[in-house]
Amino acid sequence: MNDCTESFSATKRPDKQETQMLDKRSAITIAGALALLSSMVACGSAGTAPTSENGLTSITIGSMESNSLSFPYTIAQEQGFFQGAGLQVETVTAPSGPQLTAALIGNTTQIAIGTPENVMGAMNQGQQITAIPPFGHIDMSLVTPADSGITDVTSLRGKQIGVVQRGSASERFARTVLSGNGVDPDSVTYVAVGAGATMEPAVRNKKVDATVGSTSTVVTMEDHGIEFRTLASPFDGTAGELGDVGLQTFWTTTEEFAQQNPEILNGFCTAMNKAADWIADDANRGSGVQSLATLLRIPAESAGRIWDKTHLSWSPTINEATWTANVDWILGDESSGLSFEQAVMPECV
Repeated sequence: MNDCTESFSATKRPDKQETQMLDKRSAITIAGALALLSSMVACGSAGTAPTSENGLTSITIGSMESNSLSFPYTIAQEQGFFQGAGLQVETVTAPSGPQLTAALIGNTTQIAIGTPENVMGAMNQGQQITAIPPFGHIDMSLVTPADSGITDVTSLRGKQIGVVQRGSASERFARTVLSGNGVDPDSVTYVAVGAGATMEPAVRNKKVDATVGSTSTVVTMEDHGIEFRTLASPFDGTAGELGDVGLQTFWTTTEEFAQQNPEILNGFCTAMNKAADWIADDANRGSGVQSLATLLRIPAESAGRIWDKTHLSWSPTINEATWTANVDWILGDESSGLSFEQAVMPECV
């Protein structure tokens, strides 16, 4: 195990009872999403994908609507990378990670974006899911209003921190950052403030002293007049080892689909990695910012600030140490193993 993994092990995790509750809640959330999906759509098949009239192979993809985490998928469509790989994609959007994972499990989609929190929780419950490239770098920052009087992480003792949901990855991020700065994670109060639209009033009305948010969330609140001081972020090296190896997203398929359709999977993987490379090239900033602004329905100036921080966020591969570190961080002692060899397609083949 490398230094990054050991560093994760040294941080304070939820205790065994809390981890069991989180794991159970993850399973219940996905089960609920499955039930909802089954009442709305008929499940498809994980078998061989059909060929369309234009000779392209049709596949159904689960993606997040108006979310910067799915930006490479947007670029792969706009730049014709899927077509170049012989694929015609049909998109099913969902507002949350659990619904996307449930749609994949129920064969409504054949490939879907996923978050470590939801996918690893489902894997840990025995779902046969494979993680595939590209792998998205963690996009969470701990910020405080500029007028809060809080100057650094150590100033957070006894304060209230906003997180998307109690026990969520955003709370784990805050706990890890606090621990890494010598602050007892239990010395603060965690307040569930939701995301975006509900996080902003909590910050504006001083219901919390600091909050954990993605780049797009923070930029949106800044656009609405809230000035922030960043206390910890993976983008400036202040989030410790988690900031170096943490994952925010990756793409997923079922083991059955991967085994039956290796060429299709490789085509998707190749197209998405081309999109990630395109985004990483700052020569594409102009058109890329316009695409991001359209995706997020925000002004181009705001999209440009998001681009500048996040355009290097996607990697075409992952190693075992990084995967293990993230499994350890998300699942802790209750992990059933999630073997890298069995759970991950680390690169296009």
